[in-house]
Parts: sequence; structure tokens; C-alpha cells
Amino acid sequence: MIALSLLAFMIALDSCIIVTALHAIAIDLNLTANESFWVGTSFLLSNAVTMPLISGASNLFGRVRSLVASVALFTLGTAFCCLAHSSPTLLIGRIFQGIGAGGIMTLTLMIYADIVPLRERPKWYGIVLASWAGGNCIGPKTTWRWIFYVMFPFCISGIMATFLFFSRESTQRSEEQGPGLDWIGGSFFTSSATLFLISISWGGVQFEWDSAGTLAPLCLGSVGLIGTWFYERHWAENPMLQHRLFSSASQISAYICGSLQGLVLYGQLYYIPFYFTSVKAYSPLETGAATLPVMLITVPSSIVAGGFVTRTKNYRSPIWLGWMLIATGSGLTLLFDRNIPTPEWATILVVIGFGHGAVLNAQGFATQAMCKRGDETLAAAMYAFTRQFGMALGVGIGGSAFQNAMRLKLQEMDLPTDIARDGEAYATELHKLPDESALKAQILEAYVFGFRGVYLFFTCVSGLALLLALLIRHFDMEREAESQQRTQRWG
Repeated sequence: MIALSLLAFMIALDSCIIVTALHAIAIDLNLTANESFWVGTSFLLSNAVTMPLISGASNLFGRVRSLVASVALFTLGTAFCCLAHSSPTLLIGRIFQGIGAGGIMTLTLMIYADIVPLRERPKWYGIVLASWAGGNCIGPKTTWRWIFYVMFPFCISGIMATFLFFSRESTQRSEEQGPGLDWIGGSFFTSSATLFLISISWGGVQFEWDSAGTLAPLCLGSVGLIGTWFYERHWAENPMLQHRLFSSASQISAYICGSLQGLVLYGQLYYIPFYFTSVKAYSPLETGAATLPVMLITVPSSIVAGGFVTRTKNYRSPIWLGWMLIATGSGLTLLFDRNIPTPEWATILVVIGFGHGAVLNAQGFATQAMCKRGDETLAAAMYAFTRQFGMALGVGIGGSAFQNAMRLKLQEMDLPTDIARDGEAYATELHKLPDESALKAQILEAYVFGFRGVYLFFTCVSGLALLLALLIRHFDMEREAESQQRTQRWG
């Protein structure tokens, strides 16, 4: 558990950089609006699209070797980021970090499924989640470049701890395991998912939604994903996407809920800080402190939910309660304006944190309880992918909702609508205007209206997830840890 917690802490430190320090990075490196956008998006895209391929590779090459390779890629990306003095170097580093982080997140859950009985996983997973949240709490208080420097000891410690706590794996290679990794399906899926996510990410940002630059990759990616699914189901000898994981309405609902939570969670972690920096004019440090209620409450909420699931074997109640709280908290964010008192917005963020904590822990283990015996690692990897896939969608789709709502308000006030296309960059110029300026007040009103558009979208998504969660049925959690590949010794 020590090794996995170290790695989770490292990934959390990295993931929180962009949310609270993107503006500082853009100023330090003189990045354009598009370059700033890709600093965050490149990490999410490379993270999501490589997860299924890495999980499949771990069945062929082993969990430990795959985990070490993922940490090595993450370390290489960190080195690029440390040395970055221009956008190309930083983007290369973020892509390598995204691939490595995707492998670390996926393999962490798979190793848990290998070595911990299902009924005990919710309790132990709280340790890793606490490390993840701790990294998010510390990250905003550290300058972005120093966070990359600090990661090197964690990278080295993670590799050493992996070898120290996990002994040689017993990997059974037989005809029953199939011919190996599905390279054809993996290649098709990775390329198609990349096209799909790129189109969603830059739609309304670099290209209009009805332009060829958005529609062409969107259509090609969608067709490719559908084709990959049919290939995996009917022709692949050792499919990377196991269709038996989606054999019931409960399983489908749980995975969709995973994507929707990723979308809402990362979208809120992006656009709530954006609200504080633009409307409230908070500094990066103040913004990081303002978002602490979400992370500080997520930890105990998830641990309590994990203990409840372990004791009662009931994962549905935390899921239902969690989505009710997320939907309620998301709806209450519509009250965010220029003058909302601190106790009110802090209470709203606490409600959101409670909801995400309950869902984050219980929902992942529901997918493992629903699958066939021996498929727990596949279910864990698939859930990690669906959640990360949703995270990659959250910022892009949320950005479209923000821009459209803000554009409508700007049109209503006869102000330039170009402000909505580059709201983050313009926020810096906006706060240079005197507080008594009528123009500043009007534009801030447009910002508030834009945030209400994206928060309304998150509220609707949360409501949909709550309805889907009601379809999740109860399955027995009394099973021992089984896998084709088991790690013998762990800490």
C-alpha cells in the first residue's frame, strides 16, 4: 500500500498544477491562449486514450514491469517539464506524463483487484484516495515548476518501492490466455479515441463546432470507435475491450456513471477555480485555498463510504446518496455571483465534496462486484478508463457551454462577443480596469452568466447520472481476490 500511495500522491501533485496554476504558467512561458489550452488538454487526452492499451499490456508483460514502465514514462515527461522554456517542450512533457499517469492509475486499481478481496477493497482504497487528495491540497501552495522538481524523489521512490514490496510475479502463459495483446484493436481504438477527444476538446475553442476542423475528426473518431467495438466483439482473438463487461443494464449504467462523474468532477475542478480567478479576482494561492473544501471533504466522505460498503456489502446507497449530493451541490453553484458570501460558497463546495467522495469509492467497486469471477482486474481498468474519458470531455464540453452562455449575455449588452472565446486571457486585462468602471461591471456580469451556463450543464449531467444509478442492482461482494496474475507480496 505504501508504494501505491506514493504513486497516487505523485499523480495528484501533477494533476492539480493545471487547475490552479495555468495562468501563472502562461505568463512565465509567454503562452498563447491555444497553447495554454493544450497544456492541460494534452495530459488528459494522452492519459485517457492509452489506458485500455496499458491494461492489456499488463496481462502480457506483467503488472510490475508495466507499472515501472509507466513511472519511467512519467519521469521522462517530468524532466521535459522541468526543462521547459517554450510550449513545444512543455507539451511533449505533458504528453509523456499523461501516458505514464494513465498507466499508474490503471495498474494501481488492477493490483488492488489482484491482491485484495473485493469486500475489503473499499476500505483499503481510502488510503490511496487520501494520498491523492493530500497531493491536491499541497499542490496549489507550490509554484508550478517546483512541483515538477519535487516529483523526481517520488518517481524514484515509486520505482524502488514497487520492486521492494512486490516480489516476482507468477505469470501463467498458456493457450487459455490467448495469443497476447490485441495490437490491431488497440491501434484502432487509440487513434479513434484520440480523434474523437481532440474534436470535442477544441470544438468552440480553436474551431467552431460546425467547421470542418471539428466535424471531420469527430465523425472519423466516432466511426472508428464503433468499428473498433465490432472488431473487438466479432473478430479479435484476444479483445482489448471485453464485451462481457457490458452484459447487463447495471454494468452499462455503472460505467456510464463513471464517465459522467469524471466529466462533472474535473469540469468543476476546472471551472470553479476559473470563477474565483475571474469573477472574484483571487490569486492562484487564494484560488487553491478556496477549492480546499472539495478535496478536504472528499477524503473523509470516501473513507466513510468505503467503510460502509465493507461492513454492509451495500454499495448502492453511497452511490445514490452521492449523486443526490452532487446534483444538489451543482444546482446550488448557480447561486455563484460577484457578491456571494464566503460561508455560502464554501458550504456548497462541501456538499459537492461529500457527494464526489461517496461516489468515487463505491462506484468503482460496484463494477467489480457485477463482473464474472476472475474479471475484477478488467472491470477495475475499464472503470478507470471510463472515468478518465469523462474527465477529458469535461473541460471541452464545459467550455462550449460557458462560451455560448457568455456570448449570449455579451450580445444582449452590445459588447464584443470575442471576449467569450478567450475568457481566461481576458480576465487578466479585465481586472486592470478600475472597480467603479461600468464596462467592468457589465463584463463581469457576462462572466457570471457564462458560469451559470456551465454549472447548469453539470447539474443536468448529475441528474442524469442519478437516474442511471437507480438502475444499478445489488451483487454479492463475498469473493476472494482472483486473477490470472497475482502479486505475491505487498505493503
